[in-house]
Amino acid sequence: MALNYDYDEDSQTWPFFLLTIALVILIPCTLKHFYNIFFCPSFEQENAEHQQAPKDKNITVTAQLKNKYTNVNIKQFRTKYYKKFFKRSILSRKTLIITVAWILISILIQNKINGNSSLRENALNSLFDPYELLGLGTATDATEKDIRSAYRKLSVKFHPDKLPQNLSDEERDKLQEKFVLITKAYKALTDELTRENYLKYGHPDGPQTTSHGIALPKFLVGSSIAAYCVIAFYIVVLGAILPIVVNRWWSKTKSVTKKGIQVETSNYFISILFNYKPTEIVTVETVLQWLSNAYEYKMWYPHLTNEDFYRYLKNHVNRVNEDDNEIKYRIVSKTHSLLLSLLEISCAFRYADISLTILETSKCIIQATMPSKHAQLLQLPNVSINSLKKANNQDTKTLGKLFTLTENDAMEKLGISNIEDLHDTLTVASKIPQLILLRSKFVVSGEPVVTPGAISHIDLKILIRSPKQKFIQADKFPEDFVNRNDELYDDFESQRDPFTSAVKNQPLTPYIYAPHFPVEKRATWYALVISQKDNKIIQTPSMVSHLSFANLSDKNIKLYQKTIDNDPKIHDFNPEDWVVGTIKVPFSQPAPQEKGMYFYRIVVSSCDYFGCDLDATIVLEVKDAPVEELKTSDDDELEDSDEDEESNAADEENEDEDYSSSEFTDIDTDTEEEEEEEEEEKKNNDEKEEKNKKEEEKKDKETKA
Repeated sequence: MALNYDYDEDSQTWPFFLLTIALVILIPCTLKHFYNIFFCPSFEQENAEHQQAPKDKNITVTAQLKNKYTNVNIKQFRTKYYKKFFKRSILSRKTLIITVAWILISILIQNKINGNSSLRENALNSLFDPYELLGLGTATDATEKDIRSAYRKLSVKFHPDKLPQNLSDEERDKLQEKFVLITKAYKALTDELTRENYLKYGHPDGPQTTSHGIALPKFLVGSSIAAYCVIAFYIVVLGAILPIVVNRWWSKTKSVTKKGIQVETSNYFISILFNYKPTEIVTVETVLQWLSNAYEYKMWYPHLTNEDFYRYLKNHVNRVNEDDNEIKYRIVSKTHSLLLSLLEISCAFRYADISLTILETSKCIIQATMPSKHAQLLQLPNVSINSLKKANNQDTKTLGKLFTLTENDAMEKLGISNIEDLHDTLTVASKIPQLILLRSKFVVSGEPVVTPGAISHIDLKILIRSPKQKFIQADKFPEDFVNRNDELYDDFESQRDPFTSAVKNQPLTPYIYAPHFPVEKRATWYALVISQKDNKIIQTPSMVSHLSFANLSDKNIKLYQKTIDNDPKIHDFNPEDWVVGTIKVPFSQPAPQEKGMYFYRIVVSSCDYFGCDLDATIVLEVKDAPVEELKTSDDDELEDSDEDEESNAADEENEDEDYSSSEFTDIDTDTEEEEEEEEEEKKNNDEKEEKNKKEEEKKDKETKA
């Protein structure tokens, strides 16, 4: 038997299929696009911290001063850079495409679906409502009298014998069909069998015939060109679109690493560090030369050489403005990602000195100054190498020393002639974060000690302070206060992933003061764990970008600011005035199998500021589980054994009692009587033996006599 398929000859169903496919694609794209426009941060919102007054006054002052001392060309470059990545305009190409797509869908719905009269008639005919046919509306509670009355009125009007004679055949057929429907509606509400069919199948005639077809036009499948259409579709999709998509994905994956740099650049860094000789000294100039060979620069500016790129970088760190253009800013802004990739490669080769030099280079590029004894002062506004040379400053080299001077002495040491400029300089200096280590230890999640072979991580308690504040000894903070926030990391999620919980429980660091760096950047530190045994890095660097800067507020700085000789104000120390930060550093190696103490060096180095690093020794003590736990477990075992013995003894007594009270007690009594008889017999025998002995003794005496 041949199979016949019904196709959509009248375009009744395939528009629904096309509409479904289009909406599945268009609705998510529309929602995502308008969500990015109205809810994602725009350039103005992202830059509001620097253009408007945010809630944090501490950030506001730093942002205003940075905006004040930033070059106009750098501001223009930042605006262009941010608008490129944060542009959320409604008038865009994507909005136009989405709008056109919705217009086409509207036309499809209007012309092919709403304008299809046959489709509407079929839909109406498939619905049988007896109340509607009898003119009762939705009155489902109509009585039988109302139903009969409505039927009579309609019969008088639509009965074939009552129809006018001047009607055409087509009109007469329609009215007769309507009368048939009225009759069926009347029976569906009055006749029991017909009503049962209506309630069960939705129609008084019982189950209706249904047709299933293919929601495609017949010419696409049944015509002679169907095969060519299918072949053309496969050629377009498999032969053109798919190879293009795969080629773009593969070329991007093949040419760019996970850190966002070119593979050629990464291979160059690896080859340099692989061929590195320990006798070579790596300086900031060396790292700048490595950066100048990055493949990204050659892609952007093929007409420039590596020497040109190195010259741009050198002019930037030396604050030479002869190349103050977009090429320089773009080259300098890319160094941040290049240095991070170079840092990870260096840590993979376990080079501690090179890694620290890379972080030092990052400071130099961001603050636009070479490492020197006055590097901490040169990152402040209104301070330059020329001003320090004119002032002949030889003893004031750090930010902390600067706040021990009076305003006149500070102006003299920094070479500043204006008091307002001095206030700006000191304000920026007071907002530069410095780290104090309060506690450092190795921690195993859920365990009190580090046992042999355990997987641990490093837990650091950090205090962020201002250079304007007095130095506070770590022992002034009680142990309970330092460990007060540890309860935030006691839940299951924190023990499973302590590093994510440390990020969630602390705010994101604010933007740094770097008026010479082309792009905005948040304060960041990198933690390096170094073995003191061989001075080798033992794992990849850990980034720290979530710490509270609440200690740098003006209120806290005034409470604990450094006192000058003529300033008698002293504030009593209160730990509650401070916020303690937490840094969790993963430790990739398991604890040694042998018990003992192992020493490591941990360096928390800033990528942005000079004088903000932390370098300390941390001890890993490996030991067995606490003895108290073992004792308690032994005691528990002894108690369990004693309880078992007591229970066994009680069971034996119960068994004896049960045995004595059993049915076999008569056997016990019989054996007792037999034992008594045997004892009496023994007594009688003993008495007879004694008598016999006495008689024998008498006879012996008589014979002797």
